Parts: sequence; C-alpha cells; structure tokens
Amino acid sequence: MSRLKVAVIGIGHLGTQYARIYAETPGVELIALCDPSNKKNLAEKYKTFWYSDYRQIMGKVDAASIVVPTPLHYQIAKDFLKKGVPVLLEKPMTETIKQAGELIRIAQDKKTVLQIGHIERFNPAIRKLKQLLREVRFVEIHRLGPYPERGIEVSVVLDLMIHDLDIILNIIDSPLDKISAIGIPVISSKEDIANVRLSFKNKSVANLTASRITDKFLRKIRVFEPNRYWSLDYSAQELIYYEKGGAGSIKKHPVKVKKEEPLKSEIFSFLESVRKKKSPLIPGEEGKRVLQIALKIEKEMRE
Repeated sequence: MSRLKVAVIGIGHLGTQYARIYAETPGVELIALCDPSNKKNLAEKYKTFWYSDYRQIMGKVDAASIVVPTPLHYQIAKDFLKKGVPVLLEKPMTETIKQAGELIRIAQDKKTVLQIGHIERFNPAIRKLKQLLREVRFVEIHRLGPYPERGIEVSVVLDLMIHDLDIILNIIDSPLDKISAIGIPVISSKEDIANVRLSFKNKSVANLTASRITDKFLRKIRVFEPNRYWSLDYSAQELIYYEKGGAGSIKKHPVKVKKEEPLKSEIFSFLESVRKKKSPLIPGEEGKRVLQIALKIEKEMRE
C-alpha cells in the first residue's frame, strides 16, 4: 500500500502535535506544514517542508488536517474539499450553520471524507463509559482552566464547552427540549465563563460549567443513573462508578481503562476512513449538530 501524503494546516500548539503524530505514523508521509509564521525548524525536525500558504500544496496531498483559528476553518476546508481532498477539521466546525452545511454538501458531492475533531470522543475513558451506561438521568460536567494564549477569538462555549456538548449528545439519546444559559466576558471580549443547563425530551438533564479564567485545571464529568453514578476524569483517563450498598452505604468501583493518546486515536480513525473511503466516526453532520446547540447557547447568554 502506498503511503498517504498528508499536510497539517496551522502549526500552533495543537497543530504541532498533529505534525508529530503524522511523522511517527507508518504508512503516512508528512509532506507539508503550512503556516504564515516561519516553521522551517519544525519542518526540518519532522523531515518535511514548510509553506507559508496552504494553496501552494494543492494537488500534492491525499489528506489534510486543518488546525487554524475558527474564523479560517470554512475557507480552507472548502478549498481542500472542492479538490476532493479528505479533511480532518478541528472544532468548532465553522462560525455559522450555513458554512457547516456548505462544507457537508461539498464533501458529499466530491464523495470525500470530512471528519470533525471532537477529540474527547476518542478518550478511552469516555469510550468505556459509553459502553457501560444504561439509563442516563443527570449529567454534571466541569471544564476549567487558566486563561489561554489561543482560542479567545471565540467564546468559552465554542472553545471549551463544545467538547462536552458533543459528549452529552453522544450519551443522551433524546431530542433537546430546553436551554438555560448564563455567561460573561471577564478578560477577553467574548464569554470567558459559562454555565448551561440542557433539558431533554426524555427528562434527562445536563449541567455544564466551562471557564478559561480559573487557576486550576479540571476536566470532569459525573453521570447519574438509577441506583448508581459514574465519575470520570478526562485528563487522567480514570473512571469510577458508585452503587448503592447495604444499610445506606455506597460502594466504589474503579473501572479499568487502557490509557491512550486521544489525538493519536482520532488521527488513526481519520486515516482509516480515508483509506477505506468510509464515513468517519464524527462526520460533518455531527459537527454541525453540536455547533447548532453551541450557537443557541451563545444566543441565550446574550439575550
């Protein structure tokens, strides 16, 4: 099998991790790093080439990962998809629903892969939790961290909370009924902290808090079911479930999770979809669905 020629567009912190993984992956040739800033040193490290303009590599690649700021997602993804090039596009998919729909249509017309980078879906602890859930009634999620140097062109909902919105939609199989949300800008011009309550038609409820202005780093989810609940640490990839014991006691049971690098699993899944010409695990339609809810949350916060 010939090696897939892959490029990474956008070489910030996350784009650098994409480059590392592609460079280490058998059956893949990392042919380009594209970024307006000079990335020659990194390109040399991974035995590839740096281009200041992604349009210079059109016609040379079999697949592309797009890891640029959100306002640039639509145009760059559109340019590759129109050439029939499979795309792994970071979240949030686009700035608008119209843009998301257009990318989906182009990918369908060109019969090519469009995968959205909702990385937590590839977290092994989340995968294990998904297998074990029976009847989700209430979910509580906290995603907190210090003020970042990137991502502030969008609100904390599109920057951080969108990860958890994707997980909620994946574990609660019911239409959304109601959104209650509050959020405020603190340091940036966009909301830096937000709390959201999602109510579903089946009476399930999810409460989400996201902040990028705390001094501690926290990524946790708790899922409550009849007679038991689950506690999951995204970062540590640890899962514990608690169940009702005798005489009003609660039993604690750690669940074995085989730790993996979620980004590597995400990229491997994308490459498999490209090679087998099959629908990706997280297609454009799912990215659009999460974006719709995130934008509704933003609207609710600002009214």
